[in-house]
Amino acid sequence: MSNNLEAVMALDLVHQPRFKGLLSLVRDTIDEATVKYPVGSEGCFMSIKEFLEKYAQQKERKVTYTVSIPISAFRYKQGQVRLVRQDYCVQNFETFNHTVDFCESENPVTFFDESSLVFDLVKKQHTVAQIAAISAIKKESKKEDFDIPVLARVVAFKEEVPQVERSQEASKLFYKEVKGINDTKDWEKLYHEVQYGEQISIDTMNFYKSIPGYTWQPVNFQFPLVVNPRFSTTKVREMKKLIKYAINDDMLEDLRAISTTIVNTVDWERETTSRNAQKELSVYLLRALFNFEKRLHPLLDDEMGGLGIPFDMCEHVEKFFTNKTIKKYLGSTSIDKRPWQHLVKVAGHVNTELIENKFKDDNFFSLRNTQFFDIIFALANPTRNANVPRSDVENYIRAHCPAS
Repeated sequence: MSNNLEAVMALDLVHQPRFKGLLSLVRDTIDEATVKYPVGSEGCFMSIKEFLEKYAQQKERKVTYTVSIPISAFRYKQGQVRLVRQDYCVQNFETFNHTVDFCESENPVTFFDESSLVFDLVKKQHTVAQIAAISAIKKESKKEDFDIPVLARVVAFKEEVPQVERSQEASKLFYKEVKGINDTKDWEKLYHEVQYGEQISIDTMNFYKSIPGYTWQPVNFQFPLVVNPRFSTTKVREMKKLIKYAINDDMLEDLRAISTTIVNTVDWERETTSRNAQKELSVYLLRALFNFEKRLHPLLDDEMGGLGIPFDMCEHVEKFFTNKTIKKYLGSTSIDKRPWQHLVKVAGHVNTELIENKFKDDNFFSLRNTQFFDIIFALANPTRNANVPRSDVENYIRAHCPAS
């Protein structure tokens, strides 16, 4: 790889057109923009002069130093490690209240280029780009302290180490950091998101806590955050979406009533012997029942000249789950995965109840009901790019909601 491949100094990088939004944000908040380090850390880093003196005496192939480096001496080799993205910089700058904060995170890592006396960034590229943006706006305002010092680790090689080996070392260092980041499950994140103040996470946790024994963690988790957990919904990402929909549609209490009825009706000990040992309340089931209340129940209310066909969702689920397990309602959600498919299955169960209660002689929800079909087809194709064929929807309805 060429030594100067896409090489650009940090202060020049943030003046590229793609960073216009970052500069605008920093310009608007320059009076509060700052770079923070732990108290006492300044004394642990050498000056550039001290570093160069030690480097001149370096005998080892590779040595790591801690150095205070002016932002003007940082360089990016775009394409060698990763492309710096403005959206990441903006998001982080806003998240940390217009502060670049090293108090609880590690310092940048650079590779020293002895031929040009610059420092090529390997780690913390987006963080340093934010510092470069602050520096650029300070320079624009003709402030003398624009060349902000950055406390960094510097990896220095002996002159005879070829550039290709240095590039390989940079790649390995970057990848080890990425590979070493363990994925955090959604149910593990929820508590921390709440402490951070994310509103949808707060709303979601409050929903769980409003139902005694309901948890977002696995029900047998050894460090429970809910007292005496008895059942759970661990697919928190999907749960947050559902809670958001319910709040936006002013139907959160409807969703709470359905959920409460299910958990108080289901025989949870029976669930443990029916392939639901974790006592999981399926978020797909809740979403399907919610979608029925939102999209299809109004069709029942408008029937019979506006008098409506009597139907109560809570009574429906109480009757069903008194003798049946959770998995019996939707069947396999790994084969039939789509919300529209789950909604058709709910409609099928409602058809059965309406006939049993003698409110209808045949299936109300079927292909003969054009409003029903239109609702299902629209849910199957929510965007212009969706392409579920009309025939697929028709065949699925025929299978679960036959016309006779």
